[in-house]
Amino acid sequence: MRLAGQTFKEVGKEFPKGTVLFKEGDIGKEMYLINSGEVKLTRKTPYGDVVLATLSFGEFFGEMSVITNKPRTITAETVSDCRLNIISKEILETLVSTNPLVALSILKKLVFRLEGAYSLIEDHFIKQIKQDKM
Repeated sequence: MRLAGQTFKEVGKEFPKGTVLFKEGDIGKEMYLINSGEVKLTRKTPYGDVVLATLSFGEFFGEMSVITNKPRTITAETVSDCRLNIISKEILETLVSTNPLVALSILKKLVFRLEGAYSLIEDHFIKQIKQDKM
């Protein structure tokens, strides 16, 4: 597949169930778009691994580290056999700069995830306040 004179790093690459695509702390050089299958995103906590999300067809992940140039904050593992498009940092930058709909789609997803994180933080503080009052 070609876009704006560039080629995706990998199109429709197949990964068997149980493949760890990247680990928390890895440097992110690419993001992923799911063509088929499911991927779970987990994060290590003092109490064990927590599943943050299970993603499927049409969803993307791994963009945060690519955008921020910071290490990955999650681990991504295939839950089933998957077919994924792998999008390099360079291709992502081209997509965002030449296609406002792609930029808007990524922005909306980031805002959605941020709202979810705020909700979890709020729930945590409310529980903490309730415990402190007991």
